[in-house]
Amino acid sequence: MNFSISFPRWLTALAMLICLPGAASAQMTFSQCIDSLQRELPRYPKVRAETFSTFTREAQDLRPPIEKASSSQPEFELQIWDYLARLVDTQRITDGQAVLARQSHVLDRIAGKYGVDPATVVAVLGVESDFGRLQGRHKVVDATLSRACLKLSNRERKAHFFAALWLAQQGFVKPDDFRGSWAGAFGMTQFMPGTHIQFMADGDDDGVVDTLGNMPDALATTANYLKNLGWTDGLPWAIEVTAPSAVTRQQNSSGREHGCLGNARPAGKCRSLADWAEIGVRRVDGKPPSDRQARWPGLGSSTAAALLAPAGPDGPAWLVTKNFHAIWQYNRADSYALAIGQLSAALRGDPTQQTPWSSPEAGLALSRAGFSQLQALLRSAGQCAVVVDGFDGPTTREAIRTEERRRGWTETGRPTTSLLERLRAEPAQPPQPCAS
Repeated sequence: MNFSISFPRWLTALAMLICLPGAASAQMTFSQCIDSLQRELPRYPKVRAETFSTFTREAQDLRPPIEKASSSQPEFELQIWDYLARLVDTQRITDGQAVLARQSHVLDRIAGKYGVDPATVVAVLGVESDFGRLQGRHKVVDATLSRACLKLSNRERKAHFFAALWLAQQGFVKPDDFRGSWAGAFGMTQFMPGTHIQFMADGDDDGVVDTLGNMPDALATTANYLKNLGWTDGLPWAIEVTAPSAVTRQQNSSGREHGCLGNARPAGKCRSLADWAEIGVRRVDGKPPSDRQARWPGLGSSTAAALLAPAGPDGPAWLVTKNFHAIWQYNRADSYALAIGQLSAALRGDPTQQTPWSSPEAGLALSRAGFSQLQALLRSAGQCAVVVDGFDGPTTREAIRTEERRRGWTETGRPTTSLLERLRAEPAQPPQPCAS
């Protein structure tokens, strides 16, 4: 399909609806919800009635697994050192460097057009789908439909559902391939359908946009989105710093608190690098944060930044810029944005985190490889619901609790290096086979 299309006005309206909140509605049956949404078709005139009927006739109600998954998202559930250990590991860095080399010409064009550096775009690809390997197994239409039915008054959810129908109807995706996460995010860099429509970009100039199977398109769409979220060329995502304890306690910003970085005149907990220097904040090498760095021509004394210290005064700290906040808006979690930032730094060959986490628990964090080994040992012990994929989640955690109870150990549910070593030393006897 030719990408040169003129988006109709209803898609612009859809984009506006995505920002509007909705109140919770009473639970109804799945068929009642579908009937209710069908009555809203006139609000989305480019979605044909036959498209709606075709894709909802045998749609699967995913509300139970969605509710379970939404209450245990790793970026909000895991300790930050556990989360980073899984996502910024040796294998992901090696794989990312291979993508940088293989897609270098495409990435250079993307950087020239959107002003987003190759390492950052590739880091998003690595964190979101492990470089395209893990894109999700749920039908996107079913997932967005089910999420809309969980909160039918939420206009954003309904907009994504109708956007998914339109994408399938127009042939941007093949129905059999149109699969993604439980939330309805799809493609190599996991876009929600409405967001995909707004920002989809043709990365290899072949006239077709395919973020499910075409890496250049996924990379270009990601860069386009980050640019529209406020990404600024020539600016680092953060500067690792040390700060007086009192400053950290008073000025530490998290979540939406660094949203002031997106304002034209930042205020609140956002201040210039020069101002941070005046109250004792220094780079980890001891220099003022406002010192010029050749790699980052956009960095200067007037650059706005916010202080982020996820573990408080005794742990690592960063002065984060508006580029950090742009990444944060991709998934709205500080741990997620830190993972993207740290992975991109490793891919550029820049220093990664210099200050260690102060908590003793941080030393027990498992890498992705170690976590996969732990999952394999759990399966050999008869915990057959576990999938050996290196990804944390409620199934693995519940299996850990079950196994700890069965063996009479203290029940924690936490995957750690000490648990891995203990399972290695005391394997199940005899091993319990699981069906493949």
